[in-house]
Amino acid sequence: MKMFRRIRQAIFASISLTILFLSSTITANAEVPYDTFSVDGFNQTIFTQPAYEPSEVLARDIYVTDENGENVYSSLKQPQDLFIDDNDEIYIADTGNNRIIHLDKEGNLLRELTLPESPLNQPSGLFIDTNGDIYIADTGNKRVLRLDREGKLIKEFGQPESKYIDDKFVYEPTNIIVDRRGFIFIVSRGTYQGIIQLDPEGEFFGFYGTNITEASIMDRVRNIFYTEEQLRRQVRLLPNPIRNIDIDHNGFIYTVSRDVTEQIKKINIRGENQWKEFSFGDNINLNFLRSRSVAKSDEEGPPKTEITDVTVDNNGIVTVIDKASAIIAQFNQEGELLFFWGAPVTSGSPQVGVTKSPVALDTNSENKIFILDDALNLVQVLKPTDFGHDIQMAYILTQEGRYVESEEYWQKIMRQNALFSPAYAGLARAAYSREDYEEALQLYELAGDEQGYSDSFWQIRLSWFQKNFAYFANAFLVIGVGSVIGSRYRMKRKVKKKKSISLSSWKNIQLLKDLKHAFYILKHPLDGMADIRYSNKGNYVSAFIILGLVIVVALTRVYFTSFTFQPVPVGSLNAGSILLVGAVIWISWVICHYLIGAIRYGQARFRDVFVGSAYSLLPIFLLGLPLALLSNIMTLSESSIYGFFTALMVIWCAALFFWMVQALQNYSVGETIINILLSLFSMVMLWVLIFIIVGLSSETIDFIYTLYQEVTM
Repeated sequence: MKMFRRIRQAIFASISLTILFLSSTITANAEVPYDTFSVDGFNQTIFTQPAYEPSEVLARDIYVTDENGENVYSSLKQPQDLFIDDNDEIYIADTGNNRIIHLDKEGNLLRELTLPESPLNQPSGLFIDTNGDIYIADTGNKRVLRLDREGKLIKEFGQPESKYIDDKFVYEPTNIIVDRRGFIFIVSRGTYQGIIQLDPEGEFFGFYGTNITEASIMDRVRNIFYTEEQLRRQVRLLPNPIRNIDIDHNGFIYTVSRDVTEQIKKINIRGENQWKEFSFGDNINLNFLRSRSVAKSDEEGPPKTEITDVTVDNNGIVTVIDKASAIIAQFNQEGELLFFWGAPVTSGSPQVGVTKSPVALDTNSENKIFILDDALNLVQVLKPTDFGHDIQMAYILTQEGRYVESEEYWQKIMRQNALFSPAYAGLARAAYSREDYEEALQLYELAGDEQGYSDSFWQIRLSWFQKNFAYFANAFLVIGVGSVIGSRYRMKRKVKKKKSISLSSWKNIQLLKDLKHAFYILKHPLDGMADIRYSNKGNYVSAFIILGLVIVVALTRVYFTSFTFQPVPVGSLNAGSILLVGAVIWISWVICHYLIGAIRYGQARFRDVFVGSAYSLLPIFLLGLPLALLSNIMTLSESSIYGFFTALMVIWCAALFFWMVQALQNYSVGETIINILLSLFSMVMLWVLIFIIVGLSSETIDFIYTLYQEVTM
């Protein structure tokens, strides 16, 4: 029944997905010039309604007063940073024009800051503190400036002096932030030591948030075998420099880096990363997005990422931009992906909402996203849609533990997009908080959350056991007393022999002897395998019976293993594909091992290899079915037990294969290892040869058919 239920759910989900995809694609394309995606609990990319929609374009028409008192057009030129203060006023580091542009919340020019008494030179970073003081990373002049709200110079921070900073240190500030204490955090171009931290007086306090050094496997091998002199000659491994920085209202600092394991980091006051091993590409399917919506690059190879900026809004939602692919992505406070979107840049006039070269971004009090484009020299403004706002609120309430309040938003999201599977996880947490564990169990399965599924099942199992404990105790008592009485009764009575078929007649059936020999091999593998070759114990019939039993157990494991230990989407398991792959591997092994054994003077016949390989799979039959059934009464807290017996089953089969090769081919241990390695290599070569033949055959058939069409026409 469970298998049929999953198949029915899979068919329904496929039909619903098709309908939703067609409708949402038409609707989304009619409203916004890009596609929006998310990731479900099974790490599959899914379509969603737009989370943000284009609002307006700012900083496109800037007019300043020249020396003659006339208003002249003065567009941005390669701007590099954007900052929005507490009043929603916008500051832009207009790097190419050596100035700071100050706009009001509507995008009207308020002033331009050039600092005539100490002119700016390629300013690349901005930060406005709560007092309204303006901090500028004046990259060309290798300094950081602090101005008051009127634009007057208060202090200048040059290269810090410290014993930890030598003469070769390059100090070129590109981005800055200031925390509540007044500590200044400076990102310097190419600095691998990390963020430069200054105290409120401008004295060097230390390096902060340094990236880890990425060492390849070859680097580790060199460290083991190379001498100190050889290691000194190698190129020194240095951490990747930090690209940009931001800070939230709770004091957590966010950094982004290029081409490192921890591309996005959330750092606490001690410099510890709260998002360990988090990488931008882990959640976002760049290949999928680019093939779907982003203009393809002419370069070959895997897609590259170049995250240039990060910002955190008032709700703690983290937004990053990838300049290489013009992708915008949002994450919640725990680093879970909410959305990502992008669109190809078309020739001609730029589209509203589509960035060409996003270099910086920030958010205002209304959670609008302002994206600075250094190629188009303007600011794109995106505002949240109702769908995006509901999801943000639902995630925030869930993270704060307000599950009852979040349930309303999750249900609203489900009405808008019934296939948005992260909503199932939110509803499951709400059901779990209400102690409705049955509903939570079903919702966690739909959400792909095996931990939540396991916790819900644990509660259900505990409740069931508490209700039925008295029955178990009484049954145990009755069984104990009955066993004692029964043992005494059996001692007094004689067992009658059956007249229909004697036990000796069963022992004379050859098939049963062969099947019994398969179990004998489990106790005495070397002797049992040798008897297949030299005593003709075992035949094709018994081998096929064992293979059939293994197939039945494999199908049982596929469809009846608990979701706790097999967290895959409903209906995604394809028994036919699993059996086909298993059959191809097993048949390839039998053929290749027999041929390699014949070449290397082995003594096994094809029949021996076939039967021995089948008998070696017997542990799957013995342990596979009990494991599948037991998984339905186990939780993740017992995963070590489940994992132990699963590993035991695999190791047992591998050991039987090893002893089979050794006994049937009459090899030593070393010869057995070499034979197995050669057999595996020949299997790979066989598959490659088959693929080549199939490819050439299809090409030949197409050529003959095309030639036939030409001749007949």
